Amino acid sequence: MTADVVRQAFTWIESVAVPADGGPLWREAGEPFDDLYAGTAGVLLGCAEATAAASPAGGLPTGTAPPVTGSGSGAGPDSGTGSALDRVAAGARDRLVHLARHEPDAPTLPDDGMFGGWAGAAVALRAWGRVAADPVALDVAASVTARVAERLRDRPVDPGRCSDVISGDAGILLALLDAHDDTAPVVTQAAHLLADGLVGLAEEHPDGPHWRMRAGDERLMPGFSHGTAGVAYALAVAGVTLRRDDLLDTAVRAADGLLAMGHHPDGWALPLLVPPRPDRPAVNFGWCHGPTGTVRLFTLLDTVDPQPRWQRAVDGCLRALRDSGLPQRRYPGYWDNLARCCGTAGVGQLLLDRYRSTADPALLDWAHRLAGDVLARTVTTPTGVAWSNTEHTRTPAELPPEPGFMQGAAGIAGWLARLAAPTTAPVLPWL
Repeated sequence: MTADVVRQAFTWIESVAVPADGGPLWREAGEPFDDLYAGTAGVLLGCAEATAAASPAGGLPTGTAPPVTGSGSGAGPDSGTGSALDRVAAGARDRLVHLARHEPDAPTLPDDGMFGGWAGAAVALRAWGRVAADPVALDVAASVTARVAERLRDRPVDPGRCSDVISGDAGILLALLDAHDDTAPVVTQAAHLLADGLVGLAEEHPDGPHWRMRAGDERLMPGFSHGTAGVAYALAVAGVTLRRDDLLDTAVRAADGLLAMGHHPDGWALPLLVPPRPDRPAVNFGWCHGPTGTVRLFTLLDTVDPQPRWQRAVDGCLRALRDSGLPQRRYPGYWDNLARCCGTAGVGQLLLDRYRSTADPALLDWAHRLAGDVLARTVTTPTGVAWSNTEHTRTPAELPPEPGFMQGAAGIAGWLARLAAPTTAPVLPWL
């Protein structure tokens, strides 16, 4: 059943593609996007996940990657050959290749950020290139990454720049490190520069260093997407990849500070905001602000330097997720999201990662229970299936289905595909 739902999800994604130069793009809330969060790059990442899960031994044989068509006609439900997944992947890849070759004419990728700009486009192309043995995608990813690195090298110092994973330097650093083994020396130089800059942006608190999304922001958001957990993760990866103990030491101090900050009645979770706001929940549970994302830092540190406190932190994050009651909707506004960023699919992806590391069947059973809830909420359309998130303050509360990775069908379908092959390695270890 799950495999059929995945196929139908990509059929729906194909049906809502918008013809554009080089290939199709996708919309969220009616606006066109080519980025990793909502648009073409995220759709390609979902295709990479589904393709990797369908071929767990190592992706497709060399030579089976879809050709660059250069047609500019986009992809419709009747275009091309093969499955909808094949056609969506070919179209998304073609679109990103075209944009990379015409970079000044790409207003849908306005900056170099991971989830809104060129860094994410490079990550998606590289993920697809690795899974599908696609040399063109890999070459274009390397070219885009090198251009991002060159811009960073020449960037004037800006103490108000964004530091986070979503839009800022931590996310760009992860993209550069993803390319560390297969691209130009300028990328390594830029990675060192970005890492040093992030260390310089740290605020020293009694419990350790913390990062605001931007210097001067009123509140800390210490979770993975906009704050300390994500920045520390990027610095830990940099410490390992660049062989710099000083960066790893900074990440460890930040992780210890997060351990001191986190709390939950039985498990462990960070506060959503510091100081809190009365109109927002004290704790969230998704990848963006909750233990689903923060645990990535602790699992990485436990791999690099196994210590009892890191394993206790991992266990505490999982306990907090169990204690939360998700995916039960306990009250209006509680756990209204099915997607990768803020919802059930993101938790399910984490459980698959932990299952792959531990072979604990309880984690796989838990992931299947979450999938059962997501499948029960599938929206059937004339062109395939999708999913709707909920906004309890709106009427109707069910939001229109979206095709993208972080809030839509591409991310959910990628996770469901991997659920059918749970020992498949994640395409991106931090997402």
